[in-house]
Amino acid sequence: MVYLGARDRDPACMDDLAVLTEKNVQFIHAFRLGSWELLAPLLSPAFRYLDGATGQLWDIDTYIEDLRANPLPDITIDQLIVHIDGDVATVSARTSARPGQFNRYLDSYQRRDGDWTCYHACVWPLPHA
Repeated sequence: MVYLGARDRDPACMDDLAVLTEKNVQFIHAFRLGSWELLAPLLSPAFRYLDGATGQLWDIDTYIEDLRANPLPDITIDQLIVHIDGDVATVSARTSARPGQFNRYLDSYQRRDGDWTCYHACVWPLPHA
């Protein structure tokens, strides 16, 4: 499912959708490998992460440490939603790294100097079905 906002018929918006979808693929790939090097180009220097399970707001150093220490080689996603509204966008999907256990994430992007940059992310557990 994709929400494009008011410009949904604009070819430039379709280009934005392709770019954000590709950035999401790179984001997930970085988590599979535990690779800061793959993730760093996507993030704002002021990036923050909100742990939806604990409510803790992580700085970038904590995020990097956790990424490197906890690769998720089996993570899958579905239910991808991209919402674009001018120069801001959100990308969300459901994830699973273990059968029957799901999380949802929401990554917030802003267009800066012609490119999309993620400045905030949140992940929270979903109730068991």
